[in-house]
Amino acid sequence: MKFNFGNFKVNGSPLAYFVELSAFLFVLWLMLSGRTEPKVLILGSVFSLLTAYICAPFLTVKNEKTGKEFFLLRVNFLKLFSYYFWLLKEIFISGLEVTKTILKKSEFAPKVVYFKMDYENPTAAALLAASITLTPGTITLDISNLGVYEVYALNGRCAEGLLEGTMQKKIAGVYKETCEYRPLPELETHHIPAETDL
Repeated sequence: MKFNFGNFKVNGSPLAYFVELSAFLFVLWLMLSGRTEPKVLILGSVFSLLTAYICAPFLTVKNEKTGKEFFLLRVNFLKLFSYYFWLLKEIFISGLEVTKTILKKSEFAPKVVYFKMDYENPTAAALLAASITLTPGTITLDISNLGVYEVYALNGRCAEGLLEGTMQKKIAGVYKETCEYRPLPELETHHIPAETDL
């Protein structure tokens, strides 16, 4: 059900999002100022509330397919931080894998793989696409309106790590999504033309 708070219109409770954003900004104010005098606390409260009221409408994203709007900061922060450190580990491991592939040119076997993960929140889809591209050895080429991802992989091992679905499911947990991950091996492209083929 949709509610209005000023010009802030999203699925869920805009008042709750407004309070969360105000609280976050107030805590940030306290951390940056380092002062707890009454005057500073009152100023911090006023400016946090005002900033939250002005910025809240700009912190929403719309799903073009369903028309629903989502508050960008409505995530599970514990899972988000956990995902961040997990992603750093995956980037390091994939970096070693890509280095090994470069040193052994015989292991270079690029392919394009496909999987479906139809997130309702567009921010989740964007985070997944960015995470895939940040991970060495894989690049997101396209995302269809049906949630089908087209991904370039440097070799089979890079593709296997992605097609396990761990990254996709972790992001679903961060955004409290219930969609199912489904690999689409029938769409895979194994022969990518090299310069010598052109």
